[in-house]
Amino acid sequence: MDDETADTNEIQRKSARVTHGQPDRPGGVPGRGGRKTLWCTLGAAAVLEVAIIVWWIVPSSKSSALSDCAGLATHAEQRRCLDPIFENAARSENAQTVLHTLTKLVRTGVLDDCHLFAHEFGHVEFEVQGSLAIAMGAGDASCLNGYYHGVVEAAVYHAASEGKVDIADMCRDLRGDDLAYDACDHGLGHGLLNVNGDVMQSREDCASLPGNYDRQRCVDGVLMENSMRYLDLDDGHYRKSAPHACAGLSLSPADLDSCNAEIGEIAMFHYKHNLNAAFEICQAVGNSSGDAACERGAREELVTSQRAHQSG
Repeated sequence: MDDETADTNEIQRKSARVTHGQPDRPGGVPGRGGRKTLWCTLGAAAVLEVAIIVWWIVPSSKSSALSDCAGLATHAEQRRCLDPIFENAARSENAQTVLHTLTKLVRTGVLDDCHLFAHEFGHVEFEVQGSLAIAMGAGDASCLNGYYHGVVEAAVYHAASEGKVDIADMCRDLRGDDLAYDACDHGLGHGLLNVNGDVMQSREDCASLPGNYDRQRCVDGVLMENSMRYLDLDDGHYRKSAPHACAGLSLSPADLDSCNAEIGEIAMFHYKHNLNAAFEICQAVGNSSGDAACERGAREELVTSQRAHQSG
């Protein structure tokens, strides 16, 4: 099988699984693509191996290695490049260094956004630490809480793998830290959808949380993950699938509006905050209210991104 045929088969496999509500999630790890698979794809990346070796020896290499990864063409390629760097940092107990470097790269314009990468780093940190509390304490709210979201997402996945998902008390010990607690509620939603792939079931699971605010933040995480799970598709398949992320879901009017807004928000990540490109996705949602909500989500994400570039 030649490389072109192999790439085509992989694209078709991913597209088929998204069409049936189960986006590609190779085994072993929560999120958009398993890290066991990522490790298998990195054997030829000699320059990256060198970057990892010098990562903790030369301080400037931290920014340089992350910058090299950020310069890759697609989100999936960037994530594959960053993943072993993240594991090295987690095992060396340097989560804060990675997060601060990511925010610096956003502030200086080298990296378009760090929220999704911080999600991935949160996955890695939890895998290394094996404890929600320890992993949450190792990082902070950098990258708009992306790290926190990723830690909790991974914790839910881990609990599910052991057959004991009980989200009602997972965030209890974080109630003294408002940012971490809010991010935990939201991360639960991401994790639930990663586990079962079903938006409506995940929404029902969020109902087990103790308060209305907790439940809604969990649902917000479900709806965000619902659009995020298309990110690793190539652009052609993304354009065909992403606009219809909310189609056929029996949501309340408010949640449907939020769901469509997430399509626009995540399209901004996919297109590196190109508003016009995101609007093209929104125009394919298929109804005027959905299109409008999607465009609102894209605009709001643009404002959020601009603030992040100013403040990190």
